[in-house]
Amino acid sequence: MTVFLDLKERLKEAYTATLASLVISLIIGFFGGTFLGKYFNKIRSAYPGILVILPGMMGLRGNVFGSMASRFSTMLYLGDLEPKIGEKRVLRNIVIAMMLSLIPVTILWMIGVIKGIRYHSFQILLIVISSTIFVSLLLGYFTAFVTIFSFKRGTDPDSVAAPLVASMGDLLTIPSLIAFILILEHSKTVFWTSNIGLILLLLFLVEISKVRRTELLEFKELFVIITLLALLSLISGFTLEKFSHLIQASVILGFAYPSLLSSFGNYGSVIAAKTSTKLHLGEIEKFFSVEPFLDILSLFATTPVIGSLINIFGIMLAKLILGSSVSFSLELALTYPLMALFIMFYSYTISYLLFKRDIDPDNVAIPLISNNSDIFGTIYAVLIAKLIVGG
Repeated sequence: MTVFLDLKERLKEAYTATLASLVISLIIGFFGGTFLGKYFNKIRSAYPGILVILPGMMGLRGNVFGSMASRFSTMLYLGDLEPKIGEKRVLRNIVIAMMLSLIPVTILWMIGVIKGIRYHSFQILLIVISSTIFVSLLLGYFTAFVTIFSFKRGTDPDSVAAPLVASMGDLLTIPSLIAFILILEHSKTVFWTSNIGLILLLLFLVEISKVRRTELLEFKELFVIITLLALLSLISGFTLEKFSHLIQASVILGFAYPSLLSSFGNYGSVIAAKTSTKLHLGEIEKFFSVEPFLDILSLFATTPVIGSLINIFGIMLAKLILGSSVSFSLELALTYPLMALFIMFYSYTISYLLFKRDIDPDNVAIPLISNNSDIFGTIYAVLIAKLIVGG
């Protein structure tokens, strides 16, 4: 009886708190998807290197800032962080996150060039660097606000922060990339000025935040992980670039791709964050504990809603932006919950095993899960596109 009452409470939380954040993040993600769907052909033809880097950039934002949200949440519960945006640790974490983000995306660009995608390569590098600095600053403070605000309101940050942070990353990533592309095509002077200004801003923030070498070394583990995961994301990038014609031909997935990936990452990140906090608090003693599986089951109950909304929003945007009539995808609606369930079980397993090996899930599990969700999601999107297009 206690288990059923507990499940009932978690289902209530899943539908009142987590589902709300998932839907909001889905809407936010589709804002980014609107830009991707509208300019997909331009990117494919003039800036193909961006398609190789795009999944890595999207995953990197979720990796770095999702991990930061989980870390803030744990610190708040342990009393190691004051619930204030102006807390000095907030700015330091944001600056460190910016520094952590720049090297992996530069490596992704280099590999794309080495693999032969060299058209507009130097311009793409500048676009990627400027976008990373700009988005990291906005997303960093958004992450701090969401985590601290939910904590002060008595809502578990682990239930709402990861989905909102990941989707805000998607919202900002694609429009910022396209904005810099349009600026480049409109005025090279403005393009160069904005690039120089953002690089100077980064140097200024590094100086005033007074990030010490010892603090950077604390994030060595996270930096190595996200760099390796960025390299792993090339699987998604080259898959997306190779099968971009199918994604574009399916129409609906051109708009839904960012939200599809972020939603899978959201489910995985919520489970990882919840698992991490409970492991740190000693609430999970063995792998087959009831606690985490109740979390998974309650979240699974929301997946049909999210899968249907992805369909509906994709159809609406295809009609509104391109004037295309697209049918509801039963293939997507029926398989989405199963894919999300797989990712949640995968997320819990990874988090548990890492913690048992004295590796903090806050620093490793969420980045790993976010990255792997992007790979699984990209392959899933290509398979669904094949079913829709019949190619």
